[in-house]
Amino acid sequence: MSTGVIALLVAVVGVAGTLLAPITTAWVSSRSRRQEFELQQDSDRAKRHIDDAQANLERRRDAYVALNSGARRYRFLMMEDLYAVRRGAGPDPATELARVEFQDTYAQAQMLVPDDVLRPCQTVRVALAEAKKLMDPLAEDATHDQQKWQEAHTFLIDMWEPIGVMQLAMRQDLGISAPPRP
Repeated sequence: MSTGVIALLVAVVGVAGTLLAPITTAWVSSRSRRQEFELQQDSDRAKRHIDDAQANLERRRDAYVALNSGARRYRFLMMEDLYAVRRGAGPDPATELARVEFQDTYAQAQMLVPDDVLRPCQTVRVALAEAKKLMDPLAEDATHDQQKWQEAHTFLIDMWEPIGVMQLAMRQDLGISAPPRP
């Protein structure tokens, strides 16, 4: 090749490089911005996922506190009513309010808590309903049968077992160590 052709090729490559440099720079810059945008989206998505998981944990914890305290309160008030019946007094209206509150809390929990926690909660709910079935005839009949009173008393005392199982399931779901068993 002659020097004239080489000079012409060098000039063409130089002009093409000069003309293509801004296009190449814009393309590289656009690609870099797109990668930064995708990284920011991934970071935002991960943060939203963490925030959602934290909010879900807090909602479950609130539901567990309400279920646990509601079940314990309802059971306690039924025990108080049982002793009131023994003394000849009637049941406290607060017991019915506690029952309704517990049922409402349980209904909300059905839409929120996982099945492995809901099963022990269901057991407690059924046990509380059974205790109410034992209590109602005693409250209606002033000449209560001592054997039926004792049966209701034993049933209410034994309710600590399903309540403890429910508490354990809740604590395990929240990642808390199991409470010591007395």
